[in-house]
Amino acid sequence: MLRLAIVVSTIVVGSAGLAQSEPPAPAARDLHEAVDIAIRLSPDAASLPALRDQASALARAGRGPFAGPPVAAGDVLTRGSGSIEQEVSVSAGLRWPGEGRAIRSWGANTGRAADSGFAAAQLRIAGEVRDAWWALAGARAMVAVNRDQLAIATTTGSQVARLEAAGEESRRDLLLARSETAAAAARLSQAEAELARAEAAYAALAGAPPNDLTPEILTRRSSIEDHPALRAASDRAIAADARARALAYGARIRPEGQVGARRERIGPGQGSATSLLLGIRVPLGRNQLAVADASGARSEALAAVAEAARLRARLIAEQAAAQRRLGSAQTALDAAEARRSALAQSFALTQKGQREGEIGFIEALRARQTLSEAERDLAAAKVAYDAAISAFNQAMGVLP
Repeated sequence: MLRLAIVVSTIVVGSAGLAQSEPPAPAARDLHEAVDIAIRLSPDAASLPALRDQASALARAGRGPFAGPPVAAGDVLTRGSGSIEQEVSVSAGLRWPGEGRAIRSWGANTGRAADSGFAAAQLRIAGEVRDAWWALAGARAMVAVNRDQLAIATTTGSQVARLEAAGEESRRDLLLARSETAAAAARLSQAEAELARAEAAYAALAGAPPNDLTPEILTRRSSIEDHPALRAASDRAIAADARARALAYGARIRPEGQVGARRERIGPGQGSATSLLLGIRVPLGRNQLAVADASGARSEALAAVAEAARLRARLIAEQAAAQRRLGSAQTALDAAEARRSALAQSFALTQKGQREGEIGFIEALRARQTLSEAERDLAAAKVAYDAAISAFNQAMGVLP
């Protein structure tokens, strides 16, 4: 138990020290920098060098006439009569014609698939950051609007309390004002909780969020063939097919050639004779593990081709949906701006009528509540429009 406690304590202290030694990610100034930070912190960036090393290793493995490195062997046989036999040989599996070219093709296509796969991963990470970016922007907008509404409700409540004490307002008006203040406080609390969640979601991707969440510029519609995700899927299918063709050679019966020399001395004081050794070994059957690997690789290649075709259809549908979403967001934003402008003018007239005694407190309170709802809708519509621009760019396969 004492040893276990010491080990656990050491791990905890070491982990804490490691966490303190790692500098926090700097705050991004815009969405482009936020995506760059998230990409640098992603496991895809960490694994890319190893994938490129794999492609280089396959390219090297495809060179030469042998399947794998040659194997050197040496034997010494000593008999009781004093005769000695010495044998040195080198053996290696022989490649079938075209096998080396197939392995090199596998390596080259694996390298291209690694690079295009990383480009697709960058786009996927950009989509995650975009979602977190605009979720945070929407949460901040709601907190700002609800904070202003609470300030207005608090001011109105104090004014009504003063007028009620002077006998100019009814007890009912005071209770309604207090109810509105409590409702505004509850909405602000909910908005702050949502803001905390949005900040945590963003920080998990790109560190500390910036103060100003600026929108993107709308990109042009591009060809579906240029989409990074589709290019990555096509390259994966090509690499899978090249792998299947290379592994198919390994499923064959592979002969093994041997070249060596044998030196034999009959007895002490007598001369020795040297002879050349040539041999070939042929397995009495195919390696069933290699057969299974080749069949599995062919299955993966066929699945990769089907997945690329399905992805192409899905991307076309997503681009059309992003175009419709952008148009709907623009319409909703225009309507929210028009509604807020009309209600602001109406509320100004209501306040004038209340000062002149033509409109009561209840009607004025309802007018203010309606205007506050329009302001919330407008703030949400602005964020939704900017988010729709990001969604359109994402569907087009464009990074910020």
